Amino acid sequence: MRVLFVTSPGVGHTFPTVPTAWAFQLAGHEVLLATGHYQGYDETPAKAGLRVVDAAPDLDFTGVFGKVLRDSADLVPNLQDPSVAAEFSIRLFAECSKALVHGTMKLAQKWRPDLVVHTPMDGAGPLVAAKLGIPSVLHGINFGMPIDMSRSVYERMGQEFERFGVPPGSPSASIDVAPPSMRSSYSHGWPMRFLPYNGGALMPEWLYTPPKKPRVTVTLGSVIPQMLGSGALRQFVEGAGEIDAEFVLTIGSVNPSELRGLPKNIRLVKWVPLNALLATSDAVIHHGGAGTTLTVIDAGLPQIVLPQSDDQFLNAGAVNKRGLGTVVRPGELDAGQVRELLADTAMRAAAEEVAAEVRALPAATEVVPKIVALAG
Repeated sequence: MRVLFVTSPGVGHTFPTVPTAWAFQLAGHEVLLATGHYQGYDETPAKAGLRVVDAAPDLDFTGVFGKVLRDSADLVPNLQDPSVAAEFSIRLFAECSKALVHGTMKLAQKWRPDLVVHTPMDGAGPLVAAKLGIPSVLHGINFGMPIDMSRSVYERMGQEFERFGVPPGSPSASIDVAPPSMRSSYSHGWPMRFLPYNGGALMPEWLYTPPKKPRVTVTLGSVIPQMLGSGALRQFVEGAGEIDAEFVLTIGSVNPSELRGLPKNIRLVKWVPLNALLATSDAVIHHGGAGTTLTVIDAGLPQIVLPQSDDQFLNAGAVNKRGLGTVVRPGELDAGQVRELLADTAMRAAAEEVAAEVRALPAATEVVPKIVALAG
């Protein structure tokens, strides 16, 4: 069977689908991944051992992000409002989906997949599946995306659906990667274990050596630093030297010069596989991206979440409600909150409990046969 994965450009959308794609390949099926590219992401999916097609080879999606930011000047000042962040996400992913439609359709008409697997905010995959008359499966990547957000993306793609003569529809099935005790009213579909995929790397000795002091991982993900900079961490950086702990700050595309005068207990790294770093960490401070949040949950660590946009508010709310961590407004993180994070035994116990829930869920290899059956 041929399975076409379609994801919005970005590691936060592609990485959660990699273990599932590999489960299909290990079962003997052919897999192609259609996505876009931007600086720093160009070869990332291919390094996961997948065959990748750039569905918009002439377009750097950094430009799409920038255009939506400029066109959404009315929204950007209020992205801390979850409803505003949701509207911004709809605009952003509708534009990304529009840009992927032509190349994805061209690929599908030549390759003739039997099945499409797509991420929640992607509209190109569902359109292609509808046009070819094949099943589509929504691959969850968080705690359940409100279905009206996906529908709003499709509505903004009205011209694209009309051009190909198909109406927006619903997926044939869905995969839900949320831990059982953290499923929202939006969660639906076949439960499946979230297995972190964060890429490979040559491991420096410090990364696998247990630290002498508590180690706190600090990350804002792969997109927020590029789009909004490192402002959310400035106050934290100023107070980190007061805390008896080691901090590993992954900065991605941030220019190190933006973080001058760092205390000696902060280690700056451009990028390391998050799951490898968490293996020797005691707590995590992060932006609330879905992949990051679920990777932290898999590791059984307490967390502080600094949501800024997209589904980060949904993810942060789920973490807070389950007692796995606290939510702090970006720019307001201080040393006292970090000390509480390290000392809170109830939070740590809850994190370990949910990690056990995750390990008990069906693996992708158990879910793939159900998906295959959809295509007959």
